[in-house]
Amino acid sequence: MRYAVFMAAAVVHAAAAAASTPSTPASAVRAPNLAEQRSFAQFWQRTAPGTPAPALRLERAPGATVLAATASVDAPPVRLVLPLCRVERTRYSQQANDSWRVDNSQYIWVHHTTSCGTPPASMVELRAALPEIEILKLLQAQGDMLQRARLLMAGNTSCAPMRARNFALAALGRGADQLPLLVYHSDIGGELRLSLRPQRSDFVPWNVSCSA
Repeated sequence: MRYAVFMAAAVVHAAAAAASTPSTPASAVRAPNLAEQRSFAQFWQRTAPGTPAPALRLERAPGATVLAATASVDAPPVRLVLPLCRVERTRYSQQANDSWRVDNSQYIWVHHTTSCGTPPASMVELRAALPEIEILKLLQAQGDMLQRARLLMAGNTSCAPMRARNFALAALGRGADQLPLLVYHSDIGGELRLSLRPQRSDFVPWNVSCSA
C-alpha cells in the first residue's frame, strides 16, 4: 500500500514538472513514461525510503541525441561573501542499463538580500574551487569579457560562425592552463569557452574555443 502511495506521488510530481516545462517542439520533449517513473520510484525507495521523490523530467545532455530521465535535489542555499549565494545540487540520471547515476555539482548566483531565497534559473555552475572574491569579480565582468572576446572569436575557425550569436553564462572554473574560464551557451545550443588572464585587478580575454 505504501509503495502504491509512493508511486502515485511520483507520478503527480512528474506531471507537475511536465506542466511547468517551457513549450518546445514535440520531437524534442515528452513526459516521463510509466517504466521510467517506476524505475526511479524503485531507486528512490532504496535511496531515501519514506521521503517524497523529486520531480522526474526528460533532458537531452549536451551532445546527446536521445532524451534521458533525470531528477535533481537542491540542498539549502548557503550565503557566501555578499552578494553571492551557492547551492549544492544532486542530479540523478537514468542509464542505458536502467541503473541511476548520481552526480553532485555546485551553482552560484548574485543575490542582494540576507536570505538567498529560491535558486534562480539563471544561476551558474561552479566547476572549480575558486576564491569567493574571484567568483564575484568574474560574474560582474563576464558581460564585458564576452563582448571583448568577439574579436578573438573572429580569428578562431570553430568560433567565427558563432561570433554574432547571443550567449548566456553557464559555468565558470579553470581551464587546463589554470586560467579563469567562462563557459557560455549560445541561443542555438553551441558552447563558447573563454579563458581570461588576470591583469592587475581586472581580466582580459585570452583564448577562446567553441563547439556546436
